[in-house]
Order: sequence, then C-alpha cells, then structure tokens
Amino acid sequence: MNLQVSSNLSCKNLTNSTFDLDSLCSAVVLAYLRTYASSSESNTLYIPLSNLSRGDLSLRPELASVLSHANLKPSDLITLSDLPPKPRRLVELPPEKTRWLLVDHNAMQGGIKDLYSKRVIGCIDHHEEENKVPQDCGEEPRVIRKTGSCSSLVVDYCKEAWDALSANPKMKETTAWDVELSFLALGPIVVDTTNLTNTFVTPIDIEAAEYVESLLKDKLGNKFNREEYFKEVVAAKEDIGGLSLPDILRKDYKQWTEAGTVNLGISSVVKDVAFLIEKAGSREKLFVALKEFATERDLSIVSIMTTSHNEGQFKRELLAWAMNDKGVKAVKKFEEDSGEQLRLRTWGDGSLNSDHEKQWRRCWWQDRIDNSRKQVAPLMRNAILNGSSGRL
Repeated sequence: MNLQVSSNLSCKNLTNSTFDLDSLCSAVVLAYLRTYASSSESNTLYIPLSNLSRGDLSLRPELASVLSHANLKPSDLITLSDLPPKPRRLVELPPEKTRWLLVDHNAMQGGIKDLYSKRVIGCIDHHEEENKVPQDCGEEPRVIRKTGSCSSLVVDYCKEAWDALSANPKMKETTAWDVELSFLALGPIVVDTTNLTNTFVTPIDIEAAEYVESLLKDKLGNKFNREEYFKEVVAAKEDIGGLSLPDILRKDYKQWTEAGTVNLGISSVVKDVAFLIEKAGSREKLFVALKEFATERDLSIVSIMTTSHNEGQFKRELLAWAMNDKGVKAVKKFEEDSGEQLRLRTWGDGSLNSDHEKQWRRCWWQDRIDNSRKQVAPLMRNAILNGSSGRL
C-alpha cells in the first residue's frame, strides 16, 4: 500500500488514543480513504499519527501480522518519534498550523494533549462521550457510537467513498489496494468482536465485516477465510512470552485523571494472573514490579485486566491496587457499587489481597466476562468521583 501523497496538499493529522490494533489500523484506513476519496473541494493530506514512540511498536506482534497483509511494516507507521522534540515542537509544529481528527477516542490524550487539544476538528470513536470534540465539525466526521470495533465505524463512514474509489477506472492497482485496505480494516473488527461472536457485536460491526469480506472474496475467492485470518491475528496477539513484565503491562495500557489529581491506570493483558506471577518469578516480585509501574506514572490506582482461554473456557480476572488514601476510597467504592454487576469473586484464596490502610489491593475473578475495559474503566472512574465526594 502506497501511503505517500504529494506534499503540496493541506494536512490534517489523525491520532489514536493508545496503540492497540483497532486504533492503529483505523487511523491508517481513515487517513487513506479521506486523502484519496474525500469529497472535500480542497485537496487534503490526512496523516495517520500513532500516539506512541517508535520503540513501542514492537509491543504489538498482532500489528505486524495484520500489516503484512497490506504490504506494510510497523516501521512504515508515523509515530510521536517522528514529531519535533518537545522543546522545539511549539516552533516547528505550531498548533495553529495543525488540524486533528481523533480515532478510537474523543478526547485528546498523552503528550500532545496540552499543545494541540484545541485544534481538534472531528472524531470517529466507540467509547463514552467525553464532550471534548466540537459539536459542529463541518465537513469532518463527528461519529461517537457504541460498536465492538472503531474500525467498523470507519468502514461505515467511508463506505460510499470506498465504493467510488474502488470503481474509479483511473486508479491503478485497484485490486491490490482493495485487498490490502480490507485486511487492515477487518483485522481489528474480528479481534475485538471475537470474530463477530461476542455480546458487544452491533449491526454496524456485522455490516462492516461483511463489506470488507466481500471485497476480499471478490478479489481472492476461496483463498480468503475469515476464521483462519482471525486465528492468525489472535495467535500473534497472545504471543507475549518474549516481552518483559514492564512491557507486558504497558503493551495495552490506558490512563485517566479524575477528581483533579487521582490517576487511574489499567493494563489489559492477554494472559492470566498465574502467567504474570510466573513471569515475575513470584507473587512478591510481581507486586514490586507493579508498584514500580504505578510509581513511574504517579498512579493512585493501578489495575490489571486479564483474559485467558484455559481448557477452552474464556475467563477474565481483575486486579485493582490503591496506592494512596484517595485510591483506597475509590477502589472500595468500586467494589461496593460494581462487584455484583461484574460478578466479582475473590481470586484463589485471597492471597493477592492486601488490607493496609493506605494501600488496599484486591484480585477477583470477573464472571461477567462480556465486560471489557470499555465497560470497567467508566465504573472505576465513577467510583473515583464518588469516593472523592465522600459518598461511601
């Protein structure tokens, strides 16, 4: 896939919130289609910017798997490492010279937020509304809808433009880029919806998957099998044995600040707690590593959500560790308010729990397995707000 576009175009940046497969692929697909198939009267170059450093791309083995089908490598992506260094960013990339579309989030996050958040002109996202994107985005999208995958929303929004571009007789190598773009769009859809089988699948996910799958089958015939593609990407995603424990924790990590000063960080891990203990060397060493991880990020609450498929059964675990007084109030409030909703029950014999006054830790089995971080994070964030207001 050729992502190079003439430099005389006006530019808009598309940034994703974290660096999961959905965010990365959605940004590339949207940038490509908005650049080459935009109905805008002005020629505009849309640049997909991944909100991470280049070195962090190696934390996503599933990304390399999907990109390989699009004739791309992780090194082809544009990251924060390609921006001017922070001390020179205001001069070399002044905010007034930029425009930003958010993909897979609707409030700018990370190191670029302070400088560029007021330059946001649109978004495509499937998370909770943060009310940070202008209501009137003009010719740019403002799409915030609950779906299994953000990629589904991108496909849905761009379908008409994709059809027109695909049918354009002036476009060279149409078959090749149709196939490559379809693989990019379909990868996160099948992963995030467990190949269209989990409880958060929406009609938009199904329609988007069917659309790109039809393109693949039209071009590849029986050579394409969605189930095999799903298995390939999932196998790559779960291949984290070669990563260090800190890298595993930051591989799929998101952070929020609530009530002014309470920082919450949640790591999603595709292995169970037993794997993490073994990786660390002992329970005590796991706690040391997790505490260091929290301290580096000034977290009041550090949490891990795991998924596993032991003995063919899908399971979830949830660990939450409050590191200070405000965190303790919030985690206790979370357990009180959401324990029954998430069907939380004590993990093992409770040996991972801690009841110290200023550092309170709980580990649970989460029997409500259809609730991922998209659902659990808002519950924890609300618990922080409620705990801070004294409603315990």
